Amino acid sequence: MRRRGTDLIAVGCSAGGPPALETVLPALPRATATSIVVAQHMPARFTSLFAGRLGRLCVLPVSEPRDGEPLRPGRIYIAPGGRQTQLARAQGGFQFQVRPRDDAERYSPSSDLLMESVARLFGRRAVGVLMSGMGGDGVAGLKAIRDRGGRTIAESEQTAVVYGMPREAIQAGLADLVLPLPEIARTLAEMCQGRAGAA
Repeated sequence: MRRRGTDLIAVGCSAGGPPALETVLPALPRATATSIVVAQHMPARFTSLFAGRLGRLCVLPVSEPRDGEPLRPGRIYIAPGGRQTQLARAQGGFQFQVRPRDDAERYSPSSDLLMESVARLFGRRAVGVLMSGMGGDGVAGLKAIRDRGGRTIAESEQTAVVYGMPREAIQAGLADLVLPLPEIARTLAEMCQGRAGAA
């Protein structure tokens, strides 16, 4: 898992996700050029508070992305609650597209929408992670990343507070690795160390 460079890690979670993120994200090293984008199901305004809390726990800078904001290396982004966040190609790199949730969309921010955009842009240099959460959001996103040659990780039942989202991915055969939280933290840290030199 360490030999291939990782440009972007997309993480999806819902119920039980905040404590899982507080375990995994502080383990990521300062000296990395890997970007991390998290889709945590939360209402509007709550994600900015959560990003602030994570920022006090992590060595990497943590923020909510704005629409049109460039994706920068060596940062953690928490997708805004109640909205949809995707990535798109921009001049010289990539930028965030943040928009209101459509009435027909069940989850916001949607792990599927985020991960599908990541799969299109980063292919085999992307990693998708599904952790604690209810429902099936993220399964199509993991499939998109895997279909483009990226790697996928699902949290094991051993540590998942709510096993729904990772279980759906595991049962669909979409998880390259099934790991408890401490091992997810260690594995992602190793992937980030393969992309040293954060800006």
